[in-house]
Amino acid sequence: MQNSEEEETIIEAKASMTQEQLKTHTMLMMTEIVLKQFVENIMLNIEIVPVDDKQNVIVSLRASEFLKESTLLKDSYNLLKEIQHVEEINDITLKWFMPVKNNNTELLTVTFDDEALAAINEISYKDIPQAATQYIKHEHLD
Repeated sequence: MQNSEEEETIIEAKASMTQEQLKTHTMLMMTEIVLKQFVENIMLNIEIVPVDDKQNVIVSLRASEFLKESTLLKDSYNLLKEIQHVEEINDITLKWFMPVKNNNTELLTVTFDDEALAAINEISYKDIPQAATQYIKHEHLD
């Protein structure tokens, strides 16, 4: 019985959050997930766009210098497995960048809507190109 009371309290607290508070909460959760997955801070930016009571989130990440598409897919998969637990997300876009001639150049863009994200445990990292709502591999990758 105590669990349902705690859950109810959490639901009430979330319902009373303003859009700005919800945005801050989501930003903190995303930052925590990225920092937990990687030794260094690879996050370049987080953009959050409110959609009703949920949010579209775009996370820009810095890739290492020596990588392949499979490395980014594995890293994306590990992040998505954690991100799926953030209830406020309507869709999530991961944009991977790498410095090319002193400019951050986009390598890979992966978007999952909430339905595709909910099914992330049913696929392998190799299935991301087919499972993603949007998958764009840019010319500088591989």
